[in-house]
Amino acid sequence: MPHLDEIQILRFLIQFTLLFAVARVLADLMKRLGQATVIGELLAGIVLGPSLLGYAAPTVYRLLFPADPLSDHLLEALAWLGVILLLLYTGLETDVAILQGVGRAAVVVSALGIVIPCASGFALGWEIPANYLTAQGHRLIFALFMAIAMSISAVPVIAKILIDLDLMRRDVGLLILGAGLLDDTIGWLMLSIVAGLAAHGTVDLRSLGSIAIAVVTFVGFCYLIGASLVVRLMRWVDDRGLAEHAGMSAMVGIAMVCAIITQAIGIHAVFGAFLAGLMIGRSARLRRSDRSELEATTIGVFAPVFFAYSGLKADLFALHGINLLLLVLGVAIAGKLLGCTGGALIDGLSFREALATGVGMNARGGMGIIVALIGLSLGVLTREMYAILIIMAIVTSLMTPPLLSWLLAGVEKRPSEAKRLERERILARLPFTKEGAKLLVLAGGGSHAQLAAHLAAALGNHHDASLTVFHASRGEPTPEAMEQFNQHFARIKSIAELSGAHNVYPRSASADAVAEAIAKESERGYDAIFAGASPAEGDYAFGGKVLHELLARAQTPVIITRNVGAPMPLRRVLVPTTGAPFSRLGATVALLYAHATNARITTMYVKEIPLSLRGRRSANGQQNEGVKIISDIRTLASQLGVQLDTYMTSGSRPENAIIAAAERGQFDLLVLGVQLRPAESGLYFGPKVEHILRNVRCAMAVVVLPEIPAAARG
Repeated sequence: MPHLDEIQILRFLIQFTLLFAVARVLADLMKRLGQATVIGELLAGIVLGPSLLGYAAPTVYRLLFPADPLSDHLLEALAWLGVILLLLYTGLETDVAILQGVGRAAVVVSALGIVIPCASGFALGWEIPANYLTAQGHRLIFALFMAIAMSISAVPVIAKILIDLDLMRRDVGLLILGAGLLDDTIGWLMLSIVAGLAAHGTVDLRSLGSIAIAVVTFVGFCYLIGASLVVRLMRWVDDRGLAEHAGMSAMVGIAMVCAIITQAIGIHAVFGAFLAGLMIGRSARLRRSDRSELEATTIGVFAPVFFAYSGLKADLFALHGINLLLLVLGVAIAGKLLGCTGGALIDGLSFREALATGVGMNARGGMGIIVALIGLSLGVLTREMYAILIIMAIVTSLMTPPLLSWLLAGVEKRPSEAKRLERERILARLPFTKEGAKLLVLAGGGSHAQLAAHLAAALGNHHDASLTVFHASRGEPTPEAMEQFNQHFARIKSIAELSGAHNVYPRSASADAVAEAIAKESERGYDAIFAGASPAEGDYAFGGKVLHELLARAQTPVIITRNVGAPMPLRRVLVPTTGAPFSRLGATVALLYAHATNARITTMYVKEIPLSLRGRRSANGQQNEGVKIISDIRTLASQLGVQLDTYMTSGSRPENAIIAAAERGQFDLLVLGVQLRPAESGLYFGPKVEHILRNVRCAMAVVVLPEIPAAARG
């Protein structure tokens, strides 16, 4: 095969730039019109292809897209890379846990939403005149392919519509999404089998059996073994990976391996990418930044080029009349409406909600386009049938948003919905979840660091969480210093494992200053940082220059502990609260600890009331405020299953009330949510907190809320 010449490279760059630029412009236009962006991206290919540019300016079209197989294959390869990434992203966004919430209803809706469209699509494919087939002997494969094209839905389009209508967490929205997830998963399974049959060229029991066995074997491996391996790999990359964008690279690598396997065993590569996304999505260590990077790369670059390329292959002038187009549209829309609406009615939904379910499931969007392009590339579809399926995907996607919005405009919330939404709102206040928590424990501080390790282990005792014990040094560490750290790490690891931690790792780094090394390490995506108070800073102070510089740069909560030798786990916890954000953060950390160790927690509302002539009125107002604040914490405690005692007090010196309560209740641990105050050196949290630090006798954990930069706030 000859190498690409300069003209071919130039032509490829021009073609890519045109498809990409026009796709993004039209996607923006569709978004402004309230439609899915995929419609604009698909129209870009139609505008630049034989349907418009080739008809209006054939000379320009032939100049830009000449009949050069090599140039076309370059675009095709890039488009298929885009669809693999798109299916990876689709699988990643497919929250299978949603199915647990909608259960039987989603199964019924999905079953009827597949069976009826499949049957009608197969009958349509079986009865279509022979001149619409690529070969007379392909009748059965063509009919099977049409059955799948009629039955599949577009979960990304459905999800986007539900988000825009604020229905993503509503019962009817979850039903539509859950049924769509089942539809797509079953649809990709069926498509992989039919694609394998098409690649073999014939349909017989032997080929069907071998493909079915390959699909079942690979899916079974992914479910039973592969998902666990992927979860461990993602955790290892998150904990140990040092290269930039390691999580993003791991996701793409896993998707490509799965795509290679499925392509090699005779089913399409896109099915492997979809399964890879499902497996990666189960990992609690999937970072939001990694997901955002994949979304930006896929949705911002590769997917627009793929959809534009799909439109480029559609020649609307290949249609011989509109009768067959109308027939296919009618069968596609009616099959989904009858199946999904009927399934929703069987499950007890109102007619309006049931019809909305059928309308929502009708959107084919990008998934319909992928199915059509696979059919064209496998030689199952003629150019005319390909154009018809592309138009079907466009029409069903355009009709869904306005119809769904109209049907669901007056749907009222059920009591169960309101309760679930309230629970989600409350749990969203947690600074992080135990599933996949990535916590940093700073070495040093003696017994204080041991308490920090204990708290970190209790808050991150999930099997997919990890604790990193970090040693920082100024300049290259000496062998003696590293030996001392290894001994210190062994003690901390023992404490952490006794407290329930499963994954404890050592790390060390050096820099010109200790604070610089810690600050650089803290930027590696940790959910919280735990540090022991520095004994060198005095009996009551929590830290000096090092922690001061860390807190100035930290973007995650920092928990600083002081130990007094109490046996661990600590059984009685006191957490004062004022209702301020930093105080609520301290309360949520205390609740997470109590949840992990079965500790008993007491929250007390403390509010300073200055002496004034309106003292009684002020006290009443403060009492009402205190009732609301404590009620919020009690609700969070109930969601976590934590036993909570409450106590309200007021006075001119709230710090004295806290110290007295700690003494009187013989508490083992006092948790304070604080805010860093300006100071030239050392840590300073204000005069009241300083007074508590000097005088309280139990163990302490000071939870510092990170400052949000002004740019981020804006």
